[in-house]
Amino acid sequence: MPTQPSKQMLTIDSRVPFADAIAAWHQIHGIPLGTLIHDSRRYEPAYLAWETVRRARNPFFRQGTGFEGYFVGHCRSPEEALERILGTSKDILASIARYHPHDYAHRSRLMKALTEEHTDPRVMAEWSAILGATLARLRANVRRSPQAETFQGHTYKIVSQLPSMVYVPQHYQIEQIYRIGSDDVPGPKLDVSLNSLKPSDQDAWLVAAFIGKFGHPLVREFLRLASERR
Repeated sequence: MPTQPSKQMLTIDSRVPFADAIAAWHQIHGIPLGTLIHDSRRYEPAYLAWETVRRARNPFFRQGTGFEGYFVGHCRSPEEALERILGTSKDILASIARYHPHDYAHRSRLMKALTEEHTDPRVMAEWSAILGATLARLRANVRRSPQAETFQGHTYKIVSQLPSMVYVPQHYQIEQIYRIGSDDVPGPKLDVSLNSLKPSDQDAWLVAAFIGKFGHPLVREFLRLASERR
């Protein structure tokens, strides 16, 4: 018998990623925030699914990255999943190094953008493109694993029952309230933090842990409009 989606929900009340840049940009260009929000709704299911996996129904970690659902059925333990996710991030970092072999300043800006120390839309757009390309490659994992297909299907059933994201504008700031499914996935869970990793793995974990913010609905819509106005 198929598992029914859980009706339990977890409420997240936080600041929108890159809220300062988005708030300043929409005021400078005279685009109502309501328009940005309305047009960003198309991206909500994917982001809420990512956040549900990252925060609440992670198959491998107590709190992970969002990538974990792509490795269901391919990894037999949290440790193996960690190695696969770190490997994915290291591939991303290697691609950036190949694409910008001598532009160390740009590579530094990319890493600073992960933690919102740098908010240039062009740098943010590069991370957004990297995230999209990475997920496109990882979808092959889902097609090769019935367990991953089941996990993803169940996640999206949960997401289909969630309310829309709510935004609360402040002065040059935007707060958000959204809900994610909170049903637990059975199995051993690993606690992962920067301090628990080897120094050689820490940049890779930063990429895995923070790249998901470039898939946030408002961030995606902001980047789409910003690219049109260059």
